[in-house]
Amino acid sequence: MNEMLGNQYFMARNYSAAQIHLQEFLNSNPNNKFAKRKIIICYTQTGKMEDAYKYFIELIDVDIDFIVNAHPIHDDCPCPELVEQIENQNNLNKDSLDYQLMLGMIWLYCDVEKSISYFLTAKEINPDYPRIDHVINKILNYISTKQIQKK
Repeated sequence: MNEMLGNQYFMARNYSAAQIHLQEFLNSNPNNKFAKRKIIICYTQTGKMEDAYKYFIELIDVDIDFIVNAHPIHDDCPCPELVEQIENQNNLNKDSLDYQLMLGMIWLYCDVEKSISYFLTAKEINPDYPRIDHVINKILNYISTKQIQKK
């Protein structure tokens, strides 16, 4: 029931309601990648960057492709619209760690190269941020592997 409600709220772009139900679902289904992929977005949109980051790391550690290959239509991924809205907002502190982390996470759903640029900027802002090197290395390894596969 919580998963279904969470998905309905997510589709309606009511991220605060979706995160409540998706979190309840994840409490009893902690390995569900679909719910994690959505709750990351919910948490970034409700300002809970540490929660989003925690699930983001969990998901990229298990299956980075699951985020990278999210399809805007088939997976109901709002990320293309979200990054455009966020990057065009003038009232955000674009030099903040939270801004860089948020866009680093969201861009991974759309464009790996843009994602890594935001994470590298986040590292410049706070080189000691927990597991930032791990995230950067995960994404760089993914990029490197994909480039080798293209050859």
